[in-house]
Amino acid sequence: MLHFDSGPRGPAKRTRTTQVRHDDRLADLIERAALALAVDKSAFLRAAIEREAVRVLDRQSRHVLTPEDAETFAAALDAPPAPTPRALDAARNYRSRVVHAD
Repeated sequence: MLHFDSGPRGPAKRTRTTQVRHDDRLADLIERAALALAVDKSAFLRAAIEREAVRVLDRQSRHVLTPEDAETFAAALDAPPAPTPRALDAARNYRSRVVHAD
């Protein structure tokens, strides 16, 4: 459902515009939807655009693994690869330079 409340701080000053070209079919659909919700087209479009933008950003903020991907990932965590010669050299170099207060 679209949310038409302006929030606890009141309506924000609307100074930005975005132009969208569309056909008659979409114009009719927008008008009918706005009328069904008893709001003007601008309010309907703002709410619809905000809802969709939030949905897109929410979906893009995480990655859902398929069961097969999750199994492969878990197997990789359970069996880490052997350290490379370069990693072993770096560990030796670190231990030679860092003194622990044990």
